[in-house]
Amino acid sequence: MSMSSLTRSATPSSWRMRSDQSLTVTARAREYRYILDAASRVMSMHGYEGASISAIIKESGIQKSSIYWQFDSKAAIAAAVMERGARRFFDAITIKGTRGNAGARLRRSLREVAVLLDEHQEFLRLFLLLLITNRDPDVAVILDRVRTEARVRMHELVEIAFEAEGPDVARAVADRLAGFGVILIDGTFLAEQVYGVEGRNRRVKDMAESLEHYGAAIAAARRT
Repeated sequence: MSMSSLTRSATPSSWRMRSDQSLTVTARAREYRYILDAASRVMSMHGYEGASISAIIKESGIQKSSIYWQFDSKAAIAAAVMERGARRFFDAITIKGTRGNAGARLRRSLREVAVLLDEHQEFLRLFLLLLITNRDPDVAVILDRVRTEARVRMHELVEIAFEAEGPDVARAVADRLAGFGVILIDGTFLAEQVYGVEGRNRRVKDMAESLEHYGAAIAAARRT
């Protein structure tokens, strides 16, 4: 089941009649955004199980009937929240080659990602909370897709950092380190939730050095 299939793709005829009378396209889009904003706040505070439709209604100020015109279920709301948050977060990540060795490239890229962790912390808090607490199989599908995309992006980041080793070796290094890199980012985000941004530069340096040294060992083994 795709993320988009969890949300309604067509506007019901009864809603079209209602919207013709009272809601413009802009108003409908604004209503949709308010629902997702409210659901994101409620779920990030209480988790998926604790985020009732009633709580989302109260937080958003949107009528229950309007919410159910837009979404079939709470799972559909969670899917839309995660899809929007993931799109915003991953679109903000720019992965490109820079000057310097692998360590310098990793430090620059990871520093940019660390800043984005702060800018997108509501989405990331919700994502990690759902990873731990979710029991809904439909939501689990969405979480797995977000996690897969994170590994893909980390794979690109590492592969570009080690591109001087040649495409085959760089790909092999990225294959081994993509999952590890995502785990390091998770730890960095959790550390900043506890300690704030103080120590961020040290954490970024430690992440980059870990990936650089591990990657160098993998590259050396591939060359022998």
